[in-house]
Amino acid sequence: MNKKISLGVAISLVAIGCAITFILTWTVSLNVYNSKISSVEKYEGVYEKIRQMDIVIRNNYIGTIDDAAVQNGIISGFVNGIGDENAEFVLPSAYYQQQQIESGVVNGAGFEANEDGSGYLVVSNVYKNSSADLNGMRAGDIITEIDGRNVMLMESGTALDRISGEIGTQLTVKYLRDGEIYTVTLIRQQIEIESVTEEMLDRKVGYIRITSFNQKTAEQFSRALNSVLSDKAEALIIDVRQNGGGVYSSVKPMLNRILPATVAATAEYRNGTKKPLIETDSEQQLELPIAVLVDSGTEAAAELFAVALKDEGGAILVGTQTGGKATMLTTYEFPDGTALTLSTAKIIPSKSESYDDVGLKPDYAVELPSGAYIDYLDHDADTQLIKAIEVLVSDPAEEE
Repeated sequence: MNKKISLGVAISLVAIGCAITFILTWTVSLNVYNSKISSVEKYEGVYEKIRQMDIVIRNNYIGTIDDAAVQNGIISGFVNGIGDENAEFVLPSAYYQQQQIESGVVNGAGFEANEDGSGYLVVSNVYKNSSADLNGMRAGDIITEIDGRNVMLMESGTALDRISGEIGTQLTVKYLRDGEIYTVTLIRQQIEIESVTEEMLDRKVGYIRITSFNQKTAEQFSRALNSVLSDKAEALIIDVRQNGGGVYSSVKPMLNRILPATVAATAEYRNGTKKPLIETDSEQQLELPIAVLVDSGTEAAAELFAVALKDEGGAILVGTQTGGKATMLTTYEFPDGTALTLSTAKIIPSKSESYDDVGLKPDYAVELPSGAYIDYLDHDADTQLIKAIEVLVSDPAEEE
């Protein structure tokens, strides 16, 4: 039997509900307001200090002040001060370059460079078959002049801006290597970053090297895996040495070619929420013994790829301890073209212990020959590769 209530009671109940809602909303808003006021008050002293310093500097400094550089320096100092070693304030030119690299297609002369403390630029990467590669440039080269202008005399960020330009135009670069000066004229072009290469080694071992993780890497990896499988590979070596990572979105489709359906890694956010980060949905598992080559340059997405193969695919790790970057980064873009990269979640592997700040310990610890660098190392001198083959494939002669 339904009970009826009077109109007056109903109006009273509605009024009470509205009052409760108002009180809750007001309380939450007050807390937010108080926190913002507290934050403003906390930084008032900082703003006043900057104002005082600005007066002193402008009244006494004999040099020229670049206001944009000062503002960017203040913002960078704030970001550096939060204690996040991965956080970075990125200027528009550098952010544009970062977006290109992540997309897997870059426009330029074929190399990446970073500013160092000396004021010059240091080449961090040279793309295979690019104009820079064909003209002999290497990672580690120190760029001293761009189009006849001394890099040291350029304002911060200007040198990087001058490297970019329209496809088909020329760029003249002077660089220093081992005490020798070289000058090359390069052609800017559109380049698809070759992040995956493959070959068949002796004893039916397929070898795939991954140098970075971008939006083209999964497609290139799939082609490489198909190639070695069509050549009847009976074991697989995946090389992620000196791979600093990249976009995590490419990891899932790559693991899908090897692992069955599984949650390979979880992301834990600041509020304690946990969500699957890498969840494969393949119905089959690649039935080949796998070794992953790693070293101190193996970081971020490359480490996640390696630990997932170890935990869920039974792969062995060969080489040296990895870099220890188990943090998910998020980049926030601002209307002026600048961006902020920030650590937003911890990465938790499915079975292994957290490797953040400690790295992944290889199952077989093997050092390279002294002074060796993998980009210029022959396979027959690559002690880590040799060990991986030894572990994966037994020698018939040894079994007799």
